[in-house]
Amino acid sequence: MGLCDLHCHLLPLIDDGYVSKESFSRMLHLYLENGITTIAFTPHIYNPFVTTNIADLRQTFAWAQGEAAKEGITTYLGSELYVGDQARLVCVPIAQKYALLEFGLSLPPARLLERIETLILQKLTPILAHVERYRWLEPQSALLGELLKLGCLLQTNVEAVENGDSLGYLKRDLIDLIATDNHGDETLPLRLVQCLNAWPQVYGKMETLL
Repeated sequence: MGLCDLHCHLLPLIDDGYVSKESFSRMLHLYLENGITTIAFTPHIYNPFVTTNIADLRQTFAWAQGEAAKEGITTYLGSELYVGDQARLVCVPIAQKYALLEFGLSLPPARLLERIETLILQKLTPILAHVERYRWLEPQSALLGELLKLGCLLQTNVEAVENGDSLGYLKRDLIDLIATDNHGDETLPLRLVQCLNAWPQVYGKMETLL
């Protein structure tokens, strides 16, 4: 598969990413230049703090997919689903396999395990986005152990690897993938590669994802 970035916000004018259509091609070139040949675009959905342009999502992705194909980059449309108090969890799965999930920082959502199980029954594997942010999901927490038993995967951001926020998870070999969560930062493709070089066991896991 090569290197991949399975969490980013690079679709122009869709959510809180800051990439214009004019700079999108340059961003793709930077990804390819650093050997990253697979990208999943994961705009926010149901996030109470982000307004997502759902109406133009498919059309914008089709355009982006065409631009990426010119560079030899494989792309997927996914979503970053905010798990709040909604009755039913609905996402755009990455490659029809993975549900990327985010949560509030302070407390877990109600009936979390039960609701995660509904995604698993749909034959989706949950990925917990930037796990280092949730203090209720620290590496030694009982709830994290239960989520891992269900088959959830853990993603950490490049920045958290660099500043040490995810070190506790990495040392326990709990992290399944490192991603950029890129909102328009042109330094992130190189930094992702550097993080994966520093943690080759994570890269080994990522090679089996798609």
